[in-house]
Formats: sequence, C-alpha cells, structure tokens
Amino acid sequence: MSGWRVADPSARLTDADAADPPRETTFTAAAAHANFVVHEPTTLPDDCAVETVTYRPEQPPGRPDGVSAEELGQTPWSDGNPASVRAVVRGDDRAFRIKQFLYDWAPPAASVAPLWRTPDPAPVDCGDAVGWLGTDYEDRRGACLQRERAQIEVSVTVGDFGDDELAAVLDGFACADAAASAGVRGAPFHALNYWVRFGCRPPGVPHGLWDYSGPRPYDGSRPVSLASLAHDPPVRPLVPGGDAVVLDSALAFPDADAVELVFRNRANASDHLWITAAAPDSSLAPDIPPEPADQSAETRERIDLRGTDAYYAALTEDHGAWEALWAEEGVRYAAWAGASASLDGAAFRELIDGLREP
Repeated sequence: MSGWRVADPSARLTDADAADPPRETTFTAAAAHANFVVHEPTTLPDDCAVETVTYRPEQPPGRPDGVSAEELGQTPWSDGNPASVRAVVRGDDRAFRIKQFLYDWAPPAASVAPLWRTPDPAPVDCGDAVGWLGTDYEDRRGACLQRERAQIEVSVTVGDFGDDELAAVLDGFACADAAASAGVRGAPFHALNYWVRFGCRPPGVPHGLWDYSGPRPYDGSRPVSLASLAHDPPVRPLVPGGDAVVLDSALAFPDADAVELVFRNRANASDHLWITAAAPDSSLAPDIPPEPADQSAETRERIDLRGTDAYYAALTEDHGAWEALWAEEGVRYAAWAGASASLDGAAFRELIDGLREP
C-alpha cells in the first residue's frame, strides 16, 4: 500500500533498524508506492539507455542515532524523509541523472527551482506543459519539468548533451503506470504533501521572482474546505472565477492568520496557481513593496491590478512563470502561477483581476 495513505502524523524515525535505505527498482514498481505520478523517459538519445532506477521510500521525519542523511539518500537540509525516484541514463562516455518527487515545500520557484539563478532559462515545448533548460545548483547543464504535479529534474553528470537532446528527453516523459498512479492523480495536493501529513516544517526555499522565502508552517496547519472558507475564514480568501482553474485543496494556518489555496488547470491537472492570503503581521504575509529575488525575470514591475498597486513578475511573458503580490481590504495576497502552455502574462493578470470571494 502507498506510504502516503498510511502515514502516522505522530511517527518519527528513531530506530536504526527501521531505517529503509534506497533500493533498486523499476519506474513501474516505484509508481505503486510513491506519493506522486512516476514518469519514465520514452525518448532517449540513440546511444543511451536507462542503467539503474532507484526508489527512496518515504519514511517518517528524523534521523536514527548512527544513521546519516547520506545513508538514507536524504538531503542534509532537513529531517524530512520524503519519497523520490532517481535514474541514471548512460551513453557513450556521457550520462545524465533523472530525479522525480512531489515538490511540496512551497510553490516550485518560478517553475525553475533546480535551475535557480540561471540567467534567462530557456523554455521547452512539452505538449500540454512547459519545461526548462539551464544550469543546476551544482553548475551542471540541467533541465526540469512539472507534469501531473510530479517534479522531474535532469542533470548532466558525465560528458555533454545538446539542448535538442535534453528538450526531447523532457518532452518524452510519460506516466509509467497509469493504474498504479490513479490514486495519486485523484488525491488532493495537501493529502499527498509530506510536511502536512507528518506535521513538520519544510526547509525555507525561494517561492518565486519576488523575495519570499520563509518556510511554510505546515507543522501548524489544518485542511479546510472551500465551504468553510466561505463561511468562517481566518482571513478573506480569493478564488478564480470561471471553471478553467479549479480548487485542488486548501489549508488554514491558525497561528499565522493565513490560508493557502492550490488550484489546478482543469484540462491538464498540472498547471498550478497558488494563492496565500495573510494578515499584515503574519509570517506568511509578503512584504509590500517586495524586494526582487535573485533570479532573472523578463518583467518585474509595479502595476495597477485589482484597483490597487500590485507587484507583478514574469520569468517570461509568453511561457511564465508569473506572480503578483498586493494588499486589499486589510489582507496581503501572494499568487504564483507555474509555467503554462495555456496562459500568458495578459491572461494571468486577467485571472488575478477576476479573483473573487468564495
């Protein structure tokens, strides 16, 4: 049974004998356990083949005595132990690594989180999604894509791959096992979110093109319905009009006087819109005016939106990602939309202008 369905929110990993290290597997087998839709590459350069696939199983937060993060295949930046899938693709004197996971710390920083600080990352047409080429956090040529809420990252580890080759790899990612991933596809984002389920705080990461990088206080959150937000919200939320974008799930942060709402594109269930509404003195309230983040952007300016001054940014106007920060009626708002084949800057601004109370 998938670990995300049976998680005990009070569990912590304290017993070294219970620690489960990464194991070799297949994309299909990993899909039966992961809290995200596992994808496999269907297009590889002619000299290349998948050499290994490794699944890092989800485990409760914590480090047993005598067990390092490295032994568990985990990051040293937090005590969390979320699931991921890694694969090595090898060719003639060259190789790249694929990593997949549910990006659940925060909005995936302008859709280019693993390529952060790349000057002018290049968009890649991936059908109903938009991928990116750039330089990863270890100064390697890299690429990334969000498809069906899965974060897919590619890093060149040996030799060289042309941009056309990396773009073809991104475009070729497809669901490894539709039947095994059916439950994940139908689950709300916050029900899949590792940090929400285990009641622990994720690391602080950039959220986007405006400086906003504090950790989300998921250790003090509770799921809420749209009906409850309409009846008795902690702060005034806003939701899109029309039916092109639908609510995925929402959380309240009672101690922070804030709410988080995640919406998805109805057509592809992948493109995302995050909205945070917070009291002015909340830890989740954006600074107004904000400072720029350390990532290039085609547009970053103050504009008139919703009848007030808003701070708008776009990684690229045509492909996204886009965001807006503003204040109205005593509430501060932040909205982040990921890269999309169905939006552009004008459509995003229209979407924000059309937000209404639930």
